[in-house]
Amino acid sequence: MRTKPIVSSDKVSEKFFEQGYLDAIPILSQDEARGIWAEVSNSLELDGPKRFKTHLLLPILDDVVKNPGIIRVVCSVLETEDVLVWSSDWCIKNAHSSGFYSWHQDSTYAGMTMPEKAVTVWLALTPSTPASGCLRVVPGSHKWGQFAHELKASNDNMLSRGQHIVIDEKIADFTNEAVDLRLQPGEMSLHSFRSIHASGPNQTDYPRIGFAIRYCAADLQRESRITEKESAILVSGIEPENCSFIMESAPNQAMGDEEVLEWKQAVDRENKNYFQDNPVRQAYHR
Repeated sequence: MRTKPIVSSDKVSEKFFEQGYLDAIPILSQDEARGIWAEVSNSLELDGPKRFKTHLLLPILDDVVKNPGIIRVVCSVLETEDVLVWSSDWCIKNAHSSGFYSWHQDSTYAGMTMPEKAVTVWLALTPSTPASGCLRVVPGSHKWGQFAHELKASNDNMLSRGQHIVIDEKIADFTNEAVDLRLQPGEMSLHSFRSIHASGPNQTDYPRIGFAIRYCAADLQRESRITEKESAILVSGIEPENCSFIMESAPNQAMGDEEVLEWKQAVDRENKNYFQDNPVRQAYHR
C-alpha cells in the first residue's frame, strides 16, 4: 500500500534535534479548529475508551492526522517518508479544573525499541497557555535517556495511575529549566517521546482542549513484552516488509458500523498489552 509521501524541502529543524520539541506551528485557522471541535463534541462522548484513536471513527479526524502541514514536519524530524499514526487521544481540562499531568516521558510505557523514532504532535483547539495548563517541556531532555517512573495515585493527577519520574538529586532541578509551549487554536507543538514534560491545572474560564497524535517511523519495532500485535494507519510513504503493526483503514463515514468495529478491535489490542501489568495505554502526555 502506498500513500503520497510528503517530505519538507526545508532543512530539518535544528531546534528539534537540539531541544527535543517544536512549538507554535500554524496548521489550521481558528475557525477550522472551532469547526473540528464542534463536530467532534457533537459526535462523541470523549470519556473512557472513546478518548483514544478517534481518528478511526470520524473522517474529519482522519483528515487531521493526515494534514499535509503536520506530515511535512513529522517526516522531517523523523527523517523518513514512511510514517504511521500509532494512536491519538483527547487532552481536555475543563474550566477551573485542578487536574494536572506529572513529569513523565512518553517512551516509558510505549514498548518501542527505538523511541527516538516516535513523536507526539499536540494540536490546540482552544488557547493553551500557562493559565489554562499548557504543555511544559524540559529543553534537551530527550538526550538524557530513559528515567525511572513510579506510580502514585492522585485524584488530581490525570495520568491513569499518577505515573511520574522518580526525582533524585541529579535531576531535582530540571523543572526549573522547563518552557511553556503556548499555542493558539489551530497551532501545534511536537515533542520527542524521550522529552520530559508535564502540564498544570486550568485556571481559566474556558476548557483547554488538545488533540494528541502519536506518529512513528513505519519501520519502528516493538519490545518483546508487547505480546499483542497492535494496529496503526499509514499516513505517508510505504508500508515496510515485516511491519510491526496491522494496517488500519481510514473511516468512510462518521461512527459507521465498520468504523466502530475497527476502532474497538484497535483499542482492544492495545488494552491487551498495556493492562497486563501496568496501565500503559493511558500513560502518555496530556
